Amino acid sequence: MVAASLLGFAMAVACSAPVPMQDGLGVEQAPKKKEQQKDPPVLQSAEAGAPDAEPECKTVAPNNRCGLDPQCGCGANETCDVTNRTTGATSCVTAGGSTLGRPCVQTGDCVAGLTCIYGVCRPYCTTPRTPCNVAGTELCVEYPDDNGKPVPNLAVCTVKCDPREPAGVCGAKNSCHWFANYYAPAKVSDCNFAGTAKELEVCEGDSDCLPGLACIDHPTLKDANGNPRRECERWCRIGVAGDCRTGFTCNDVFKANAPVINGQKEGICQD
Repeated sequence: MVAASLLGFAMAVACSAPVPMQDGLGVEQAPKKKEQQKDPPVLQSAEAGAPDAEPECKTVAPNNRCGLDPQCGCGANETCDVTNRTTGATSCVTAGGSTLGRPCVQTGDCVAGLTCIYGVCRPYCTTPRTPCNVAGTELCVEYPDDNGKPVPNLAVCTVKCDPREPAGVCGAKNSCHWFANYYAPAKVSDCNFAGTAKELEVCEGDSDCLPGLACIDHPTLKDANGNPRRECERWCRIGVAGDCRTGFTCNDVFKANAPVINGQKEGICQD
């Protein structure tokens, strides 16, 4: 009898724009983009022994490297991220420690599964202009390229925040912008980059103003062309004393389109 021997084979598997609308209060700008150039993604190699991709992983074209929503196809400490803003191609990027809404510079700063867009960590989503189902988020939105067209595969969730006190969610240096019309019919808040204009200084949009301020048409003052003077004005809680400086009143500027935070309607401090 010829003795049979069994041979074992080892397999190594290697294993993210609408036109701004005029609402009578000032131009509601598109979300501000100031993402820095990303470092080359750190990829797990086959030799690193990364886990097998689950069979149900739904990868995305054009390169089908991994899946964005839900996240799949990367290692346990990696994020599947859109790393080519032209084609929408993805890569597995080594994760960091920043959680939802926390400030970031690049996706590698965020915990696994979150990407860095508009200066904070947030999850990917699939269908723009539909609700997100992650706690602390609100609406799935597209990310526009420099020509205003959606970047392929790059849809992310807005992060719910308080325009009056953005630091609690978005970090001390970021703002919380209120989009009453831009994503109509949805009305949402979202963390975004802040500007440098101080209270009562002129502005073109919310992204010009410091955190806690909105770019609003003044009710009485005019600019050199006879148009309402657009300036950075402070968010406040309607009916709550102490939010505005002396001589200013918290006005219900947005009316039915105003943000309501924890049951409290917000307005703008005006003289």
